[in-house]
Amino acid sequence: MSIKKGKGLFAKKNIAKGATIDIAQIVLISNTDWDLIEDTILSNYSFEWDDPKCKGEYDQAIAFSISQLINHSYKPNAKYRYNYKSKSIEYIAIRDISKGEEITVNYNGSPSNKAPVWFDVE
Repeated sequence: MSIKKGKGLFAKKNIAKGATIDIAQIVLISNTDWDLIEDTILSNYSFEWDDPKCKGEYDQAIAFSISQLINHSYKPNAKYRYNYKSKSIEYIAIRDISKGEEITVNYNGSPSNKAPVWFDVE
């Protein structure tokens, strides 16, 4: 548990910069289905899926992985990237991460993006 953020993901061992932390398989959510779950807790675990081949039909996705617990930070130690071909989200360390350290990403996508997110950040 992260004291300030609640659930979180913590390194069980040292992780080297550039290492793949996780590859999360996703399920695409049709825009029709999204209308039904947008106001439910599931929306807290969804991602905008920007695959040009799916745009307008499947704009959201949910990943099924422990990486769903990764919290946001404007000083992240990891990044994520979408793999549209394999329908997955890859999490990669952008610096060395020590055993016991919380793993974080910038929810805006780019590790350096300081744009506001949809919730208050301490």
